[in-house]
Amino acid sequence: MRKFDNMVFIRKASAVLGAMALLVTGAAQAQSVAPVGGATPHAPPITPEQVATMQNDMETALHYKLAPDVLPRLSATLRAIQAANIQPPGHVGMSLDQQIALVGQVPGLAAILKAHGLDARSFVMSLTCVGLTGSLLNIPPGQGSAQMPVPDAANVAILKNNPQALHELVGVLQQGVSTTGSGTQVN
Repeated sequence: MRKFDNMVFIRKASAVLGAMALLVTGAAQAQSVAPVGGATPHAPPITPEQVATMQNDMETALHYKLAPDVLPRLSATLRAIQAANIQPPGHVGMSLDQQIALVGQVPGLAAILKAHGLDARSFVMSLTCVGLTGSLLNIPPGQGSAQMPVPDAANVAILKNNPQALHELVGVLQQGVSTTGSGTQVN
């Protein structure tokens, strides 16, 4: 039963990581994974190696130390990225290291990140940490399993103590998904 609970959580967390990647990349990629002709997409089977990578990435992201001012800086960064019509890359199933490497290759993105006190690693790690931590905080009491990872207490405090900034970040991310356009992207 524990292994099953752990696999269910890994699949859910994978969906969260994938959703974060899609939120960052914008509508162009989100539309490319939409069902065609009413078909329901099925997740490809997860290999044991992918499970191990996802577990490691979740633990790494959940214990990444967020800066106290990360939420407004992420919002401002994402607005600047959207204004520049840049679409950072990201694909469902990518590891954090792969996402970081691809974000680092996007023309014009490094300067925007630097202007907001970020680099490719801190940008991806912060967004992923906020997404996973927020998702875990939204699980109703008693519905989680003993196998679920526990987010860093300081990161939980940042999210709980800054609900308006978190709400603003979610709004900026949602706006990015609803925005269309070709933008600059590296695949």
